[in-house]
This record gives sequence, C-alpha cells and structure tokens, in this order.
Amino acid sequence: VSTQSTGKSAREIDKCSALQLLETISKCGRKYKEVICESYGVRAAAECMARSFSAETQQNGLSLLHSLAQGNPRYQKQIHQVLKDLLPSTNPGTQKVAAQGLRQIQQLVGSPTPSLVENVLALLRSVHSDVQYEASQLLQMLVEYEEVREVVMCGLIALLTPTLDDVSRATDAPLAQHLQQAAAAKLLGILCDNSPKLAALAVRNGVVAGLAVVLSNARHRNSQQHAARTLALLVEMFKEVEKTLCESLGQEILDEFRKCPEDIHEKLSPSQLDKLIARNTQITLVDTDESDD
Repeated sequence: VSTQSTGKSAREIDKCSALQLLETISKCGRKYKEVICESYGVRAAAECMARSFSAETQQNGLSLLHSLAQGNPRYQKQIHQVLKDLLPSTNPGTQKVAAQGLRQIQQLVGSPTPSLVENVLALLRSVHSDVQYEASQLLQMLVEYEEVREVVMCGLIALLTPTLDDVSRATDAPLAQHLQQAAAAKLLGILCDNSPKLAALAVRNGVVAGLAVVLSNARHRNSQQHAARTLALLVEMFKEVEKTLCESLGQEILDEFRKCPEDIHEKLSPSQLDKLIARNTQITLVDTDESDD
C-alpha cells in the first residue's frame, strides 16, 4: 500500500485494488486491523486520498479507514487525526471524503476540539457544493457537543461578516466570501429552526447584525435570500428581535418582510441596514427554561 500511494507509476486501479484488499483483511478482526495500522496502513490510505483525483480511490481509502476505526480503540485517535489533517487539502474530493469520515468516526473518539471546528468552518468557502454540503452536515453533528456548541455558532456568525484582513488575504474573493456568507446564513437558519436554545445563543452573540450585513450584500442575491429567511425565523421566535426590526425598519416594512422575506433587501436603504446593525447590540433576551424537542 505504501508503494502504491507514493509510486509515480502506480495506476489508480492498482491503488483501488490494494485498498479494497486491505479493507477485506481488516474485517477479519482487531488483530489484523492492528497489524495494518502498525505497518503504516493509516498513513498510506490517507496519502492515497490526498494525492488522487479519482473519486473511487478516495472512497476506497475512506472505507479502509472507517473499517480500521471500528473495534480498534488503540488507533481510533490516529485515524481521526489523519482525517482532520486532510480537511485543508486543496483537493475538493479529498476535503469531501475527509468530512464524511469525520462524521462517521467522531463519536468513537469523544468530544471534538475547537481546532476541528475551525477547519470545518473553512470548508464553507469552497466553490464546490458537495464540499459545502459535507461541511454543513458535519457542523450539524458537531454542534450537538456541548464543549464546542458555542464555538460552532459563533464561528458561523463570524463568517457572515468578513473582516478587512479576510478580504485582503483572499485570492478567490469575492466569490468565496459570498458563498461562505450564503452557507453560514443557511446553516444558521437550519440550526435555529431545530433548536430554540441554539437560536437564543445565536441572537445573544450578534447574529441579527451579521444577517443584516449579508442583506446589504447586493452582489450576491443567494446570500441575501438565505439571510432574510433566517432573520424572518428569528423574528417569529423572539419578540425582542421583532421589536428591534420594528424600531429599525418601521412597522410597514416589517409587515412586508413577514409576507415575503426573500425580497426585503430590495426595499431597505443603507441607512436602515446600518441602524439595524447598530441596534443589534441592544437585543437582550429574557432567559427561559425552553428545552429542545
């Protein structure tokens, strides 16, 4: 396997065959899994996934790692780490399968770390929809862990408002930033809709201001629509948010917003958006004992 992963003459079909054979052997029991891991099988599989642009090779590499992680506690953290290390890859196929693998084995290694969350959030900048999808699915799983719940939510909120440093460093701006904003606004809407506690956490951490920033992004309609839908959801969930929008925009525009949130950005002036962003700091929610369904 090590030879197949690094040799220039190795054919994709040979890599696939080697990975499939090792997976078959690994299913014979823990002893065989440990032998494969001791023989640098984890690293070799990860190298195949990182260097290949064949979806079949990448998927076979992931299948092997998943098999090696099952019932093999001695090497589960190592497998988890190599998948985490693959997330920053410039190969979108590698990023996709790495995120899939982390979803499959995260529960085997316990609580995730903030650094993992940061690596996954970075995938939302991808121009590849399948990478964004896997990142969103993984974040929905990670937010269930109390240890990183706030890290996930605050990280998503931060993505709504790119900093000047983000803009100056970005080589693929503005498209990647627009996609990032759209993905973050959409995922925040999903998370808030599924959990009143997450919605309250988002509001307390400035999500209304962030969504208002996205609403002002006239260069990317998809971002504006996702932000509007999420903001409309929060208006219905929290009277404090409704009051803030009413004071910032007026009752007439608020009523129109409720009827058709996707088009509200066309009716808002820059001064109204600035006012909404500024007033967000004044939103204070009344603590409740709401529990998630």
